[in-house]
Amino acid sequence: MNTYNQPVTTDVENLAAASFTQMIDYLENLLIRQLEKIRKYDLDAAVVLAEEANTVAMTLAREKVLDQPAYLEHRRRIQKLYRDISLVLSAERAEVAQKLSAIRKGIKVLGMSR
Repeated sequence: MNTYNQPVTTDVENLAAASFTQMIDYLENLLIRQLEKIRKYDLDAAVVLAEEANTVAMTLAREKVLDQPAYLEHRRRIQKLYRDISLVLSAERAEVAQKLSAIRKGIKVLGMSR
């Protein structure tokens, strides 16, 4: 029997699920790397990673992948990573604000001593 003439069947659902799982894993990896870059004050690299993560996240959101029960644990991990990134950025922002305030006070003191 000629196998070339037989129709090829592909399990599209399994391929789609595998693809979504890879995208989710990739998004988690991007967010972990972004968090590390932010903690090391490498904001340029963090922004590049954030842009790439946004593209992947938008695709997953458009397909509503993380709303599916099978991906609940992935969703929790991704939400935690986004919260961690927000917390680190907030802490960094507060630290920068304190330093700017100290600089402004120093400039005022220098201005008064003139």
